[in-house]
Amino acid sequence: MFGLKGHSLLFETGREVPAEALFLECREASGAVQTPELFPRGDGTTYVCAISSESLVPVDPARVAPDPGAIDRLRVMCSEISPALATAKILARQACYRPVAPDGLPLIGPIIGVEGAYIATGHSVWGILNAPATGEAVAELIVDGTARSVDLSPFAPARFPPFDPARLNRILAKN
Repeated sequence: MFGLKGHSLLFETGREVPAEALFLECREASGAVQTPELFPRGDGTTYVCAISSESLVPVDPARVAPDPGAIDRLRVMCSEISPALATAKILARQACYRPVAPDGLPLIGPIIGVEGAYIATGHSVWGILNAPATGEAVAELIVDGTARSVDLSPFAPARFPPFDPARLNRILAKN
């Protein structure tokens, strides 16, 4: 697994923004194509995320910070997407890491060697959309021991070798 850093803004939009999520493709002035996602919420805020980058996940979560310039780029993008976002108060400027598996597929299924334990991670940017189906499948695993609603075989955690702490220490020592 690795972490894909994403950047986001949380706007106070009140009822200015309709309650539909948007998945867009935008070209920045630099020519870079971004794929922002906008999620208006029932509490009058709108969450917007875009601009991904790859870097090691810090051991200390307090050290997760936006990449230089990413938040300003996202703010400009939002201003160009919507007049409501251009004038809305920004409540939070943030970055996070989304778990991604090397093959791009999520890990969903039993944890090898731990009876009754399951994992559901690695959805990357699609977690927000895949959560209902993943939740249903994991509930079926917990209750019935097998998922009926989704074929989980492509997502089996056992497709990867077990975690090797020595490998992690070598990676951390390089950085």
